[in-house]
Amino acid sequence: MKQKFFALIFLLGLFTTTKANNLVIGTPAVSGSNLQFTIAWDNSWNTNIGPQNWDAVWVFVKRQSCTDNLWVHAPVSTSSASHAVTGTELQVDAVTDGMGVFVRRSSVANGNISTATVTLALQTAANVSDNFQVFGIEMVNIPQGDFYIGDNTSTSYNFRTLQITSAVQSAGLGAASVYQSSSYGSTANLPAAFPLGWNNFYCMKYEISQEQYASFLNTLTFVQQNARQAVSPASAVGTTALYGSSRNRIEISTSGVSANNTPAVFSCDLNNNNVFNETNDGQNVACNYLSWADMIAYLDWAALRPMTEFEFEKVGRGPASVVTPNEYCWGTTTATQVTGITNSGTSSEVASNSGTGLSCYGSVTGGPLRCGYAATSATTRVQAGASFYGVMELCGNVEEQCIGGYNYNYSAFTNANGDGTLANTGAANTANWPTSGGGTGGGIARGGDWSNAANQMQVSIRIWMTDNSNANRDSRVGGRGVRSF
Repeated sequence: MKQKFFALIFLLGLFTTTKANNLVIGTPAVSGSNLQFTIAWDNSWNTNIGPQNWDAVWVFVKRQSCTDNLWVHAPVSTSSASHAVTGTELQVDAVTDGMGVFVRRSSVANGNISTATVTLALQTAANVSDNFQVFGIEMVNIPQGDFYIGDNTSTSYNFRTLQITSAVQSAGLGAASVYQSSSYGSTANLPAAFPLGWNNFYCMKYEISQEQYASFLNTLTFVQQNARQAVSPASAVGTTALYGSSRNRIEISTSGVSANNTPAVFSCDLNNNNVFNETNDGQNVACNYLSWADMIAYLDWAALRPMTEFEFEKVGRGPASVVTPNEYCWGTTTATQVTGITNSGTSSEVASNSGTGLSCYGSVTGGPLRCGYAATSATTRVQAGASFYGVMELCGNVEEQCIGGYNYNYSAFTNANGDGTLANTGAANTANWPTSGGGTGGGIARGGDWSNAANQMQVSIRIWMTDNSNANRDSRVGGRGVRSF
């Protein structure tokens, strides 16, 4: 009993809040089947003009029983009426699989969301000894509708210029030669069940941050942790979990114990002074060095899924009826390179310069920047380097990883979301997700990154189609997920 008491105190000390790029979720309180917490975030919107969409927070819950100390997904009610939020500014949208909820604005408005209290109805009542964590990921609603893939050029393996309509989604694309040159060698004949992007979905507003990935690792078993980072969880305090370079410093802050499979604790330490999670330790910096297997494990755990290449182009381009060759996701063909970093590692980290199409590329910064570094309440889409729908850093910073690529039959992939649970080995286990990644393994990198040239950020560029760098951990590669609904 004494050991259990001290474990509880430690966990409550470690997980008092969840914060990612000014999303703040307070310490949860549990009473029976009700779980209550506070929520606040910046730069929120609900608009009936332009993209006619809204942002939201995908909220999901993990629970830990003190009998086995394992963190598992905690399903919530599938009825929106079973959940509540204080005030009139927000609403709670349940989902059919009960893996979480979307919290979003209830009417047209924009600005910061001040603190509100959310009450979720758990599907299973809490035990007295259970611990709970509430996680939140900022998302953007991508409305259903027509859009184009390709951009009327034939360079860098680009798709043929093709409009994706309701009829195309309903019928599927059929032979690969319909959407790309037969010389590319793809075997993927895409059926109607394949997510071509016409239907509505949610996309992560930002790339996976280093704090988010560390929090994910901290809910895994010793064996699962061993698979999802580069060193043994039993390594010494201060050992970097991934590679400790290119502005990635997720480190072991408490060593695991291999003899009894006690998992390690991971924290951020960008300034490399062995004092963890300080205000300038890079918690909100985009997480690079994520292999395909790492990224899809995170998405499965969070009950999200990988996006397809078609969805990537829709998110980046929007519903434009005229496709501009060589355009970036902010809608122009010009980019401003980030030339330096101000307030490094803090929640207010920004580029030291400004400009239209401000983006991180060309190796100047030595690694990715904070998620959302160019966006404020006053910036325009072009100034913030945002996509048509308000998704940030889709071009530059770290490569996005998408379902697609070269000479791999990924046609069985559907819009099935992750179920919140990984295999005992630490691998994603949702059916029909490509497991190995790389351009020849069903997981292509798109969107450019902090290291490569500006042209690789163009929405239609598929230059990594035959490259397998993202099958392994690479300093240029991160990712984000989407959710079907």
